[in-house]
Amino acid sequence: MDEFVARSPEILGSIQESLYARAKEFRDANTHEINSKKDFYDFFTAKNPSKPEIHGGFALAYWNGSREIEEQIKNDLKVTIRVIPLTDSSEPGKCIFTGEPSARRVVWAKSY
Repeated sequence: MDEFVARSPEILGSIQESLYARAKEFRDANTHEINSKKDFYDFFTAKNPSKPEIHGGFALAYWNGSREIEEQIKNDLKVTIRVIPLTDSSEPGKCIFTGEPSARRVVWAKSY
């Protein structure tokens, strides 16, 4: 019992590190920068609508902040903004949907 109590923080820490590394690797592998409306729609549209394959992931795309655009994308693709990064390192760009200025990329994804 004493050995278990002494080693449990190390074991639990190792488990946590392993789970975190696996989740981060999965997130990074499934996050893509998208720079055009066509690529965005292609990314979130199944190639075979009658038997949709698993597709998509997280899309980093410029957005002008328009609620109307957000609603249109939600209606068209069932995709919503998941997060607006506060510590985003991307430079300002142009909204891929309107061409208007955008302060940063936002993270889009489908909810399953």
